[in-house]
Amino acid sequence: MQQEKSNGYFSLKRGYSKIFLFINFLAAMSVGLSYLSIYISPEKAWLLAFFGLAYPYILIVNIFFIIIWIFARKLWFLLSVIFVLLGANHFNDFFQVNLFAKQSKLKAPFKMMSYNVRLFDLYNWGKNWTYNKKNRNLIYQFLQKEQPDIICFQEYFTDTLGKFNLSDSVARYMKAKHYYEYYNVTNRDHRFGLATFSSFPIVGQGAIRFSKSKNSSIYVDLKIESDTVRVFNIHMESIHFQKDDYNFVDSILNPEKEQISRSKKIYRKLRNAFTKRSHQADMLAESIAKSPYPVFACGDFNDSPISYAYHKVRGSLNDAFEETGSGMGNTYRGELASFRIDFILHSNSIKIADYNTVKVDYSDHYPISCMFELQRKK
Repeated sequence: MQQEKSNGYFSLKRGYSKIFLFINFLAAMSVGLSYLSIYISPEKAWLLAFFGLAYPYILIVNIFFIIIWIFARKLWFLLSVIFVLLGANHFNDFFQVNLFAKQSKLKAPFKMMSYNVRLFDLYNWGKNWTYNKKNRNLIYQFLQKEQPDIICFQEYFTDTLGKFNLSDSVARYMKAKHYYEYYNVTNRDHRFGLATFSSFPIVGQGAIRFSKSKNSSIYVDLKIESDTVRVFNIHMESIHFQKDDYNFVDSILNPEKEQISRSKKIYRKLRNAFTKRSHQADMLAESIAKSPYPVFACGDFNDSPISYAYHKVRGSLNDAFEETGSGMGNTYRGELASFRIDFILHSNSIKIADYNTVKVDYSDHYPISCMFELQRKK
């Protein structure tokens, strides 16, 4: 096979050049499809949701081809450049450089936090299936140090036996003495759900129960001085991966006979989760739109910023990470690749400063926090 003549820094054989161009075309189309995923419900086009989930990796592939073609002095680099720039506004969803974020000044700030505590590491992910109190106590110490005025817990847990009773204990470690718990999964001894704690009086509360799901969301109306704020505590549909699913993903590069059937199993779990979250996001967006008060929408969305669920819930709300965060902002620290799937969204009348992803390893999620104050009406 003859080598192409090139004035570039290096040349590609003609056959390889065609293969590279074909793969580049697929990568460019893929990043374009990922942009569409935020507008079209997975119920109507579930395949788009996979492209949205893979956006960071598709973006890297396109950047790789831009570099390759520039060094080869081929105008094909424009193919990826055009498609990447079409979604340039999504860069801020994943990476922030806010050099002056920490210099934001609020006159009388309060602290907001959201934290998926994974049942306070209750079963230590299967080790002996006994109550594990080590990480629970570390979380207590963490809360005592952070002292949030408002905190939204997902995967909250308590029991009725007195062995792992949490609500009074959590309140004891924080200045947030008022709380609302909602348990959507219960049995004789255990309760699983969500809880919101606040140092402000709770003057209203409610639950948003998702159909055919063990997940749910709640809201509380908080009296902050002369104002009222509605805080949505959100936990949307999980993928429900089991340990063997994680093991399979880790070993996917080592072909085995049963890989096809196991791949189908993982695909079905992802597709079902995407579809359920689309319904849940529609319900939440409607509830948020009906709120008579300024809104916080916080919690574990179980989806990336390039997703229908995130953009549907966000609507006209602001993302605290995009305003004053920095770095990658990843909040999930489980076995799979890390994503930003926990969010603090808020109304325009709420001013934000000092968004932070706190890198403590007491759960498979990092807690996120920010400082805030209400802007007074003139």
